[in-house]
Amino acid sequence: MRKTDFSYYSRVKQYTYEQMARNFREQAPQKDIPWKPFEEKLIDSKIALITVAGGYEKEDEPFGDKDKKENYGPKEISIKAKTKDIKFAALDWNPSEAKKDANVIFPAEHLVLMQKEGVIGKLNDVAYSFSGFHEKKSTLRDSVKQVITSLKENENHGALIIPVSPMTSEAGCKIAKQIEKAGISTVLLTPFYEQALIYSPPRCAFINFPFGRVLGPAKKITLQTAVLRELLKLFEKLKIPGEILNLNFIWSFGEVK
Repeated sequence: MRKTDFSYYSRVKQYTYEQMARNFREQAPQKDIPWKPFEEKLIDSKIALITVAGGYEKEDEPFGDKDKKENYGPKEISIKAKTKDIKFAALDWNPSEAKKDANVIFPAEHLVLMQKEGVIGKLNDVAYSFSGFHEKKSTLRDSVKQVITSLKENENHGALIIPVSPMTSEAGCKIAKQIEKAGISTVLLTPFYEQALIYSPPRCAFINFPFGRVLGPAKKITLQTAVLRELLKLFEKLKIPGEILNLNFIWSFGEVK
């Protein structure tokens, strides 16, 4: 069985995350996997970005760190927003790398360029942002319903969902399944394989990068865009509900905090 490698963390964090992984491996995967076939070509499709990292524009009201209704989201972030103007309210991850370069977790800038290159047909004008809170199930469902309404009104064919940590990835899996059930195809990127195996998002890619930098280190544009290109291909490539594809990128940037 594939395992998430946590060796780039300190010994204490490594032990904590490995214990979490062991707990997940003892559970049975969820079997209720909604599925909306992606019938379009990516180059003809409209795709929306959904970030689960507590992102917000600097002039917007920030997410709080308490599990309250107002901190679930969604918030909207213009895809034209400058990366320096995007802030993050981190729940269970270190935002230091995202402060240097928002593209490590929020690749709107790269997606805009890919739209110009013709990799995707069109990028939705706004990205949708969730904090990662998910324990209040009805609150999360209501928040996702707002996004689904907007996705349909704006005629999106797919949603690319990028969480950044254990807590946000669990929320991301729940978000993906609800959107897929509503008839919109999703692709989720996860940095925690064992967790995704249990929560069974419809289409999923696993990347063994540290939490809070799931697309690579700050300013590593070539790596970030390479990961993103592989991720986008999964809309067309994955055909089996609940399949998790391993992205063969290796973290070679040393220990992280």
